[in-house]
Amino acid sequence: MAATRKNRDLTQGPVFGHMMRMVIPMSFGIVAMMLVGIVDAYWVGRLGTVEQAAVQFVFPMTMAVMSIAIGLGAGAVSVVARAAGRGDGERTKRVATDAVVLALIVTAITSAIGIALVDPIFRLMGATDAMMPHVRDYMVIWFAGIIFMVGPMIASNILRALGDAILPSVIMIIAAVLNMILDPILIFGLGPIPAMEVQGAALATLIANLVVFIVAMAIMIFREKIIDLSWPGFSEMVWNWREVARIGAPAAGSNMINPIAMTLVFAAAARFGEPVVAGFGVAGRLEALALIPLFALSGSIGAITGQNGGAGREDRVREAFRSAFLFCAGWGAAMAVLLAVLAYPLAWLFLPSEEARAMARLTWWIAPVTMGGYGIAMAASAGFNGLGRPLLGVAINLMRGFGLLVPLVWLGSAAFGPAGMISGYALTNVIAGAVIAFLVLRYAPMSAVETKTRPVVPPTQAARAGAPVRPGE
Repeated sequence: MAATRKNRDLTQGPVFGHMMRMVIPMSFGIVAMMLVGIVDAYWVGRLGTVEQAAVQFVFPMTMAVMSIAIGLGAGAVSVVARAAGRGDGERTKRVATDAVVLALIVTAITSAIGIALVDPIFRLMGATDAMMPHVRDYMVIWFAGIIFMVGPMIASNILRALGDAILPSVIMIIAAVLNMILDPILIFGLGPIPAMEVQGAALATLIANLVVFIVAMAIMIFREKIIDLSWPGFSEMVWNWREVARIGAPAAGSNMINPIAMTLVFAAAARFGEPVVAGFGVAGRLEALALIPLFALSGSIGAITGQNGGAGREDRVREAFRSAFLFCAGWGAAMAVLLAVLAYPLAWLFLPSEEARAMARLTWWIAPVTMGGYGIAMAASAGFNGLGRPLLGVAINLMRGFGLLVPLVWLGSAAFGPAGMISGYALTNVIAGAVIAFLVLRYAPMSAVETKTRPVVPPTQAARAGAPVRPGE
């Protein structure tokens, strides 16, 4: 166990080694979660077109709520990793506990509001009379269970902030496997279990997340002993909540920038007809599979920059960014070659019309060459969140999404049609990747020190310890 704990100290040992030790298992976890969406869609699709449309219709709302959870997770990673990097065990326990409590309170409030407003929200979004009963069946259960969904996410982020590469991924995989097993049983019924149709799909997700919520909390309390159940005082708890929110709120907003920008990209594609939308959409979905290690990297780098920033190891923070950027470029190049080679068979396999297949092939021959630039933007944003500098992450995503992607795609499509649209997407990644890598490695601050006056610990904690309040976060 001692050796394991030492390996989880991200301020020691090879930075790239730590990075890969975290990226590889997290990639498997992300694959498992993606499979849940595919399996859900398959089983619900067997119920009928209206049921499938209803479940797909709720996707934007579920993504918006999950963005809140992602933001809270980013805040938890940042405060816990920086405290762990300073070697402050008591502070690490305190902020981890308060981050979990804040997440549970926020999700409980979100759950109550969501259940109360299901009908007006989805009517406003345009749900039809035929869809609404199924939307209601699904979303009432989904909202009721989000506390069990967010809890394991926060726990996984805290474990990752402490340098644990395996357990967070195991938690994700357990939830995914349970969900996939329960889906057909609860949707169609089995033995004494009645068929619950759309409600069954939502209930499968709730039960799977409840199980892993219990497992994750048990790990945090009994194995890691990272939960401090003592009362810290209201002022200290609120101070810690503000620290989590200071990172989490911008991170949640930043997480929504790319989906919104991509919605505008698809609006540009829609002007050329359904085959272009279908080809571009399918190409993007398969490209997302190739991006999984880069998504995993963005979910891991915050722990590394946070711990090393908290420890004052700016040289290792810089090395983490450099290694991440090189990995993004190398992986992107390899996947670009693979997708280009497989463009014909993949297009034939997934698309029915030749016009849509041609669009998909064109996308795979142009866009994936530049996917490393997108990875660099994701890694830079997440790395700055870990350092406690979320506004830099927001600036990066705003620059790529609305400063480059939307205008270049629309200008390219207006001037050169679908090929120009894809070229605008590719040019965005080239410019964003090059500019971000240059600015981050040349000019960006690598310290976890936000200002010279912001204290590293709450004044109440410093006073109890009889120590001066140190500048830091």
